[in-house]
Amino acid sequence: MIGPTVEFGAMQPYHRKWYRPQELFYEFGWRQWEYSNYAKEQYMRYVDINLEGFQFYDTYGNYITRGWKIYDWEQEHAGEFGSRVFKNPRFNAWFNSLVVAATSKGQYHTAITIGDEIRTTLTPLTFSKPTFNGVQWDFLADKYELTLLLSRTSDPGLIRFDDFAPPETASDFGNLLGLRGTSQIGDFLKLGATYVSGFTANSVADLSNNSLAGILSQAQNSTRVSEITVRIADDSPEDSIGGGVLISEQIIIDGRRADIAPLIRGGTRRSGRLEASGGEQILLIYDLSQFTYFDDEDQVVDIISFRKVEFELVLANDYRVAVSSNVQLNRRGDPIFLQVARAKGNVRDGTNMRVVTFEYGLPTGNEVFGATLDLVNLGGFRLQGETAFNRRHRRFPNPDPEIGPTEHELATDKSEAFFLIAEYNTFPWSAYGEVYSLGDRYSTSAFLVNDRGELFFDDASTAVFEFVDDNDDQDRFPDWRRRSVNQRAGNDRDLGRGIFPGLDENNDFVSDFNQNRNFQPDYVEPFLRHGVDPPDFLFGMDMNNNTVVDRFEDDELPDYPYKVDRQGFNVNWSIEILPSGRLWLGRADINTISSARNAVSSYAMFIYQKDLPQWGEVRVFDMARWVEDDIRDDLLQWVQEPNAQESLVPFDDPLAARDTFVNTLYLENDYNVIPGFRLQNRLKYEVYNQRREFADLQDRSTFLGVVSRANYTLPIGDGLAVEPRIKSMYLYDTGFKKGARERHELQEIVSMLARVPALDNSRIEAGMEYLIFQDFGKEDDDLSAFNYVVQFTSVSDYQGYRLTSEVGMRQGVEFKDGRRKANALAFVRIFAGLE
Repeated sequence: MIGPTVEFGAMQPYHRKWYRPQELFYEFGWRQWEYSNYAKEQYMRYVDINLEGFQFYDTYGNYITRGWKIYDWEQEHAGEFGSRVFKNPRFNAWFNSLVVAATSKGQYHTAITIGDEIRTTLTPLTFSKPTFNGVQWDFLADKYELTLLLSRTSDPGLIRFDDFAPPETASDFGNLLGLRGTSQIGDFLKLGATYVSGFTANSVADLSNNSLAGILSQAQNSTRVSEITVRIADDSPEDSIGGGVLISEQIIIDGRRADIAPLIRGGTRRSGRLEASGGEQILLIYDLSQFTYFDDEDQVVDIISFRKVEFELVLANDYRVAVSSNVQLNRRGDPIFLQVARAKGNVRDGTNMRVVTFEYGLPTGNEVFGATLDLVNLGGFRLQGETAFNRRHRRFPNPDPEIGPTEHELATDKSEAFFLIAEYNTFPWSAYGEVYSLGDRYSTSAFLVNDRGELFFDDASTAVFEFVDDNDDQDRFPDWRRRSVNQRAGNDRDLGRGIFPGLDENNDFVSDFNQNRNFQPDYVEPFLRHGVDPPDFLFGMDMNNNTVVDRFEDDELPDYPYKVDRQGFNVNWSIEILPSGRLWLGRADINTISSARNAVSSYAMFIYQKDLPQWGEVRVFDMARWVEDDIRDDLLQWVQEPNAQESLVPFDDPLAARDTFVNTLYLENDYNVIPGFRLQNRLKYEVYNQRREFADLQDRSTFLGVVSRANYTLPIGDGLAVEPRIKSMYLYDTGFKKGARERHELQEIVSMLARVPALDNSRIEAGMEYLIFQDFGKEDDDLSAFNYVVQFTSVSDYQGYRLTSEVGMRQGVEFKDGRRKANALAFVRIFAGLE
C-alpha cells in the first residue's frame, strides 16, 4: 500500500507536541522527547539502515524496488511542457548510456534497448542509423520478428546532473515512430513490412488533435501568411537553354479562384512567354491581403480566416518550381525556398506543357512505408527486393483559434522507390540481375523544430533528422553534420578526419596511408614509404564511371542501395573458365528521372587469383567497358597532402566516359617462396579511348603505374640481422582534360636496416635510405635525398601494461635544383600496450 497509514497503538489523547514518528512508538513508549548528553556515549553519525536509493512504485501502486530511476520518458496531453525526458547520471556512469531489459520463454524472445548510440537498421530504404538515440523494442519467435522504434528526435535528452534534477521538457517537439515486422513462409521465403514516421507534435493539443502526419508548432502557427513567392527556374542550368517556360498562373484560395495579380520579377520574355534558362529565375509574388470573398453564409472572409492556398501553373520545358513565404525564413529573416515540382527529363521544345498544381504549407512530417521480400537458396536461386512509398506532409498556417491543430489544410507530396535483385549460382556459372528506381524526390529526412518550436529550413545540421544516415565508411558515426544530441551522440569532432571509405582495412579508425597520424602521408615519409604506395595505384570497380574506385567513394547522401533520381538495371553472367579464374559479361543501363541523362555500358571482366608454389601469389584483373555516361557522380574524397592536415575535398566528376572505351588492367605478384626474401610487383594500366571528339576531353587518356619492391632479412647471429631493401615506382598519367598537366615520374629508393640486441627485451636499430626522384615532364622537380635513423627500443611491464619505449634521431638531407636542404628529427616515445 502507498501513502501514510495510522498506527492505532500510537493513538493517545495528549495535548503535547508529537515529537517522534508513530512507527517508533512501541520502541520509545510515551517519551516523546529526551535530553541529549554525549559525555559518556559519544555522538555517532546517522547510518542509513537501508540500501542506498529510493523506493519506486508502478502505475497501479505496486512496489517495484528500492534504487534509482535511470530513464523516464513521459508524454502527456494536454498541457504545457508535456513531453519530458529524464536520464539519470548513472545512465552514463554505470551503464555507458545503454540499458537492455530482456526476457524469453521457449521460442519467444523480447528485449527493450534504450541508448544514445544504438546501431539500428530496419531496411535500406526506410531506416538505418549507426547512432540511433531512443528506444528499440524487439520481439522474436521462430517465424516472426517485430521491432518498435520510439524517439523524441528534436531532443532525446541529455544526462541530468543529479537524481532530483528536472527532466528536459518541451511543448513543441519532433517524434519518431518506427515499426518493422517479418514473417517466415516455408523454408525459403521471408516477407516483411515497415513503417517509419518523423513528425512534429504538440503537448498542448490533446492526443486526438495530434497526427502521424504532424501538426504545426506554436511558433510555426504564430504568424499569418500574407505573402507567398513562387520561383520558377531551370532544372538543368548547366546547359543554359530550354529552361522553364511560364504560360499562365492562377492562385486558388479556399477553393475559389482569387483575382490576385502577382508581382513578376526576373525571366526573359520570348515569343510572348516568360522563360528562365541557365541562372535565370522567375519570381511570382502574391499579396494575399488583396483578396476577400463571401462564404456560403454571406459572411466576408479575408486573410484572417484563409485555410487553404493552392496554385495552378501552366509550365513547359525543363522547369523547377519552389515556394517561400513571409513565414518561411532563415535566422537572418531571408526567405527559404522549398521545391514543390520539377519537370521530368530535359525537354526543350515545349512538348511537355502541363498544369502543375500544388498547395502551400509548412513541413510537419515525413512518412515512409514499404514491404520487403527475401527468397533464399531455392535451388541456387535468390531473390531480394524492397518497395517503399514516401509521403511528405505540409500544413497551411493560420493562428485563427477557430482552426484546430489537425484542421490546418494538409498537403502531401508522394514518391516511390524500389529495387529487386536476383541471383542464380550453379557451378561453374552464375547469373546476376538488379533493377531499381528511386524517385527524384524520395526522401527519408524529417524537419525538426527547436526548443522554441522554430524551424530553420536551410540548416540541415540542426533542423533535419535522417532516417537513413550517410555512413560510407560504415563505422560507428555518421559522416555528415547533423544535430549532435541526436545524430552523432554528442560527438562534435572534426568530420574531415576519420572518413575514408575502403582505406582502413585493419579497422583501427586510422587511415592506412597515415598509420603514425602525423602531417606526412606514409608514402612520402622516409623508411615507411618502402611498404606504402600512393593512392594513384589503387584499383577496383568503377561502375558509375566517375574515375574513382567505388569502394573508396565518399559523398553526402543517404546510404540507400542506389542513388535517388536514378532508375535502371544491371545484368551479368559469369563462368569459371579455369581454376581460380572467372569471366564476367554484363550490361548496365541507367538514367536520371528528372533529366535526360543516361549511363549505358557493356562490360567484360576477368579475375584470376591463385597461390602458385613456385611463383607465390598471382593476381590478374582486367575489365573492358564500352560506356556512354553523362550522369554526374560528384564526391567528397579524403586527401592528405604532405605537411598538411587531412581533409575532405570536393571531387567533380570529369564525365570522362561520355562515349568511351575503357580498359583497366591490374597485375600483381607477391613472391615469398624463399625464406626471408620477399619480392612484390604491381602494374596498373588504364586507358580511356574517346569514340568521338569532345571539346574538353583528350582523345586518349592513359595511366600506367608500376611498383617493384624487394627486401631480404639476413640473420647474422646472436640476434643481429640486416635487411637490404629496394623499391622502384614509375608513374605516367596524362589526365582526362585537354591542357591537363602530364605526370611522368620515376622514384628509386634504396635502404638498409640493421637490428642489434642490447639488454634484455631491448634492441638498437639503425637505417639508411637513399631516394632518387625524376620528373620527366618538369626537370626542376628532380631531387635526391639521403636519410638515416638510429633508434633504441625497449619493452617492459609497468602497472599491468606492456610499455614500448623508443628513443632516437633521424637526419636527412635533400638536394634539389642545386640547393641543399637538411632536416632532423629527435624523438622520445612511449606506448602502453594491452598485449
